[in-house]
Amino acid sequence: MKSFLSLICRLTIWSLLQTVKLGPVLVVVEADSGNAGVQPLSKIAIHRALFALHENASVKAYPLVLGQKGEDSQWVIVELECPGPSADDWVAVFSPAYFNSSTCPTDDVRQQSPNICSAPIKYKYANESNDDYSKTGKASLKFQLINQRADFSFALFSGGLSEPKLVAVSNVISFANPKAPLYPRLSQGKSWNEMAVTWTSGYNIIEAVPFVEWGFKGESQTQSPAGTLTFHRNSMCGMIHVLLIDRLSNSLTI
Repeated sequence: MKSFLSLICRLTIWSLLQTVKLGPVLVVVEADSGNAGVQPLSKIAIHRALFALHENASVKAYPLVLGQKGEDSQWVIVELECPGPSADDWVAVFSPAYFNSSTCPTDDVRQQSPNICSAPIKYKYANESNDDYSKTGKASLKFQLINQRADFSFALFSGGLSEPKLVAVSNVISFANPKAPLYPRLSQGKSWNEMAVTWTSGYNIIEAVPFVEWGFKGESQTQSPAGTLTFHRNSMCGMIHVLLIDRLSNSLTI
C-alpha cells in the first residue's frame, strides 16, 4: 500500500517544453506600518498628477533583463538624481511600463481626462535609503518585482502622494520570459477525493496546450489537459489554467 502521494505537477507548455514543479510561493507585500488597515496605494491621487519633467532629473533601473536564470521574482536597483529634492518625493513602479493619458477611459468627452490613468503597483519614498536625499538629491532604492506578464518602468514624483508631479521616468526593464508558466497552486476540490491544480502563464490556447502530468513518483504518469480562462482588462496578468484531478485514493497523503 502506498501511503504517500508525490503529486509532481509538471505544468508543461508543449510549444516550449517548459516544466514548472510545485513549490513554495513567496508573496511580498510592501506596506506602511503606520497606517494599519489602509491600503498604501489608495493614498496616491494619480488622477491629479501633473507633468513637471526636469531635464536634469534622472531615474535609472537595472538589471535591464530579469529572470535570466528562470527566476519568477528579482530585486531591482533604482538610482535617482533630482536637482530640487524634497522630503515628500517618491518613486512609483508602473507595469506596463508606458503610462500616459492614452490609457484613460473616453466614455464622457465632456470631462477633462487626467494626465495619467495607470495606477502604480508599488512605491517608496525617495529618502527611504538616504536620510540626506533632501540635501544631495541622490538615492538608491531596491524593489522586488515579480513576473506579471508585462514590462516595468519607474517614475520620480514630487508633491507628495496627494499632489503628485511627474519629474522623471526611468528606462524600461522586463523579464526574459514574461509568458512562462508560474505560480502553481493546489486546493481542495468539491469532494474529499478531488484536488484542483491552478497556475498562470502568458499563453492562450491558440499558442500552446497546457496540461498536468501527475502520479506516484517513479511510476507511470498521467497527462491530463487543463482548461484555460482569463479576465480582461487586456488579459490582466495572463491566462489562468485549471485542472481538477478526481478519484484520488483516500490512502494517499498530500
